[in-house]
This record gives sequence, structure tokens and C-alpha cells, in this order.
Amino acid sequence: MPVQRSVSDGGMVAAAHPRAVAAGTKMLEAGGTAVDAAVATAFALHVLEPMMSGPGGGGSMTLWDPETKTANFVDFYASAGADPDHGLNAVPDSVLSQNRERMAAVPGSVAGLLSAHAKYGELSRERVMAPAIRLAREGFPVHTLFARIIDDYGHRLTYDEDAAAIFYPDGEPLQAGDHLERPKLARTLTRVAEEGREGFYEGPVARALVNQLQAGGNPLTMDDFAAFEPRWRKPLCGSYGPYTVLSATPSLNGAEVIETLNLLDPYDLPAMGFPSRAPKALGRVVDAIRIARADRLRWIGDPDETGVPAVGLASSAFAEERRALIGGPVPDSMAAGNPWPMEQNGRSEDCEALNSFPPTDLPRPKTKAQKTDTTTGLGSHTTHISVVDAEGRAVSLTETMGLYFGSAVYENGVFLNSGAMNFTGPDERPVANRRAGRRTPRSSTAPTLLLEDNDVRLVAGSPGSGRIPPAIVHMVLYTLNYGLDPATAVQMPRVYPMVDTSVVRVEGGVAAPALARLRERGYAIESYPPFDMYFGGVHMVYVDEDGRRIGVADPRRYGTAAGQ
Repeated sequence: MPVQRSVSDGGMVAAAHPRAVAAGTKMLEAGGTAVDAAVATAFALHVLEPMMSGPGGGGSMTLWDPETKTANFVDFYASAGADPDHGLNAVPDSVLSQNRERMAAVPGSVAGLLSAHAKYGELSRERVMAPAIRLAREGFPVHTLFARIIDDYGHRLTYDEDAAAIFYPDGEPLQAGDHLERPKLARTLTRVAEEGREGFYEGPVARALVNQLQAGGNPLTMDDFAAFEPRWRKPLCGSYGPYTVLSATPSLNGAEVIETLNLLDPYDLPAMGFPSRAPKALGRVVDAIRIARADRLRWIGDPDETGVPAVGLASSAFAEERRALIGGPVPDSMAAGNPWPMEQNGRSEDCEALNSFPPTDLPRPKTKAQKTDTTTGLGSHTTHISVVDAEGRAVSLTETMGLYFGSAVYENGVFLNSGAMNFTGPDERPVANRRAGRRTPRSSTAPTLLLEDNDVRLVAGSPGSGRIPPAIVHMVLYTLNYGLDPATAVQMPRVYPMVDTSVVRVEGGVAAPALARLRERGYAIESYPPFDMYFGGVHMVYVDEDGRRIGVADPRRYGTAAGQ
């Protein structure tokens, strides 16, 4: 399959739709920063792929400024309102029709994007939002992937009459090549461009959204919308060889990315051969992903509510302890480790110097040992944007609706997220992810940056639910360890081991001897076709030793990359 690859000595944008990428590159050409470009790209994607992101969704952003040598992170994932019973435990798709409104949490995307723009943008809010408003008003052709998802998810798109009129005109789904206009969304975005966050979280737009939710039993209020604030933190930090890894804080999933890389750090993987062919290399990668996922599922939740040992999970000392499991017997269910002894002293000197995400000062939650839950669903939703500007400022931005089209609740051109269904039950772990008032549920998203000598080397992220951290890890390994061109790296087959079973899901292209060795060790193999979108959709910018920006978009999706 063709890979969208672009090279530039200036800025670079990689994202999920060519027209969104064009919106971002226009901001760079106008003298905007990486944040201007990322925000313009994100709002354009809200129009172009509403199944993945939108004003009613949420997300997070990892940022790097080489001039000041500072990193920052903003979490604007959708979160619960004040009512402690607002959130739901995970809801199977078969009963969504009974829970659609209850699934929605307070959307964070508008607040988060505008907050980042206010801090780091140089162009006006009206200018960065103009491309999205124009796309919504004038329309655009539906691409093949979008048309397929519209057809597959008619049970969500026809739930609301206004949504059905747009996406199922005359009762039939839009087809590839059909022209789609979104005038109501254009009006909502125009209000935000003119009024700022108040145009979405207060006034008539918020009132209409809240009325829709309350009619279906959701307890969210106007006060809940008005009270939402993005959570600015320093990114979670770790080391991988000569690189500093900056990724998402809890309740998002940077800890899993960093721990997986820590587990693999001592191995000379290139000497073993490519994981797609070499049994030993493949076994190391599969084991490391499985171990890190078990640890993340056990401990990660909202760090504002109770102790979350993210620094311990990201520490090299914890990885050294957990590494003893690599290459050993394959348990039916992978038990989590205990990162708490490494929590207070787990940051490297480089991470300390960056004033990265600190150890928790909240007490360790008291829970009994129990089986670790895992995500095994087939969801491939979410979107990612990677940007590096001409000055070397970098943004890694991931946004999501939760499920495709979120909860399917639709008002003022906006689908509302399904974030409130991402909590665990009252007797499940982790404690930090149990539902409570104002709590943020956990997410697999992990916008990631890698630095070398305080210069950005890699910006990466992906959609794909639980496959997000493994997709990022695959790209780090193939570009930085194996030295592959990013366009080749993004085509390499990926693997995804389960935690509570010994199943490994494997993308087509892995050699038979490597798979045979996994089976001999006790793994069961589930095979997927090559380039299956189940395994993510990486959008990445790699900066080579000459300073060139190489942008790539995953052939598993519809995206592209373009330079300034």
C-alpha cells in the first residue's frame, strides 16, 4: 500500500486528512507556530472525520520548545461532572441504545485547543479556525474510509434525526465521492472563533447540548460545562538509550509507552534481526508490550483523585525488575508488578532537569489483588496529529470521541463523546479509575515526543484504542534502533498481545518461524491481514541528523504529511 511521505527543511504536519494537513501548513506558511498549525489541523479534522474527533470530544497534547528547553502537556480528555454517579462502567455495544446520553462526559476539545493556542499560538483564533469553518460551510468530498464507517455505523448515525438527514440523506448512507456540507457545525465553530470558549461552554450552544443529555438521563449541567478546565501538567518522562521520552501523564497512557521502551532498552535488537522475521526479537517485543500493558491496567487512573505511581512505572529500576519475565514461561494471565518502591526516586537526571511529571504525593490506594482487566475490542477510532515547525517546536496531539461518533448524541452539528463509559466498576481496579465527581476516566491515548540533546527527533502518536502504545513503540524501534526510513518503518507488521489471555494478535507479514517460536513458548496466535487499521494509524514526524523533517502517514488509514 502507498505511504504518504513528505520531506522539508521547514515545518511539517502529519495528520489523518489531506485537507486538514493543508490547514496546518497554511498556518506555518503564515508565520504561525507548531501549536497554531496543530490547532488549525485539529479543528479541520473535527469537520472532516467526525467519527474520530470533534468539538464534543477530548484529547491531549505534548509540547516541546527548543529555545527555552521546556516541555509541557495539557490533558483535555472528556471528564465527569459534579454528580458522583455520572460515569458508567464499560457498556457493550449491544446495549448502547439504552445508555447513549449517559455515556457522554463534559467535552474537552474546544477548551483544550483554545488553551494551548492562547499559550503558544501567534496567529489569531479566528485565523486558525477559518479553514475548519470554510470546510464545514462549503463542504468536501467523502473519502472511501469515511463512507465505509458511515455505512457500518448507521445504528449510531440514524439515532438522531438531524444527524441522519446529513449522513443518511433519503435513508441511504453517503457514498465515497458524495459532497458533504455541515452548516450547523460551521455556525457553532464560528461562535467559538468569535467568542472563545464561552461560545461553546456557555450560552445557547451549551444549553442545547445539556438539554439533549438531560432528556436522556445524563445529570450533566450548565455549571459542569462552564467549570471544565484543561489540566496543564508537565509530561511524563523517561529515557531510552540516548533519547529523552516525553509522553502523556495519567490518566492517559504515556506510562505504557515509556515502560515498554525501558524493558527493551538493554537488548541489541538489530543484532537479533527484525521482529517480523527473527524469533528472539519478536519474543522480546511481545513480552515487553504485554508486561507494560498489565502494569498500566493495574495502576493508571486520575492522578488528582488518588495515588497513581506513574513515575515508578516509567522508571528504569522498575523495568529492570520486570525484565526478568521476558523470555520466560508464558502465563495465561499476566500479573502486574509493584512500582511503588520506585515512585519517589524514579526520574532520571534528564527528566529531573526538565521538571517532568513529579512523583505522587497522594497515598497508595488500598486494594486487594485481582485479575487484570484488558481491552480486547476491535475499535479503531481516535485521531493523531504530529507537527514540527521551522524553529524545532514540536506538538504531538491526540483527540478522540471514544467510540466511533462518540455517544451518537448530536446537537448543533456536534457529536458528543462516549467518555463517561470508560470508568471501572466500584469493586474493580484501579481505584483511581472508579467513577466519581469531576474525575477523568483513563484512556489509551499517548501523544509522544523523543528528544536527543534537547532537539526533537521523533513526534508520534496513533489511533487504535489499546494498540496505541504498541504502535508508537514499533515506530520508535524501527526508526531509531533499526535505522529504517519512516516510510518503511510505518509499513512493518505489528503485534498486540492480550493481558488476561495468552493470545497475540499479529498483523500479516510476520515470518512463520518467528510465529512458531511464540507458539512453542505458549502463546496463541490470532492472525490479521496486512495493513489492518486495527493496529493503529500512526502520523509521525522524524527529524534526521541534517535537520530535515520527514513526515509520514500510516497506509492503514487515509492520512498524509506535508511540509511548509
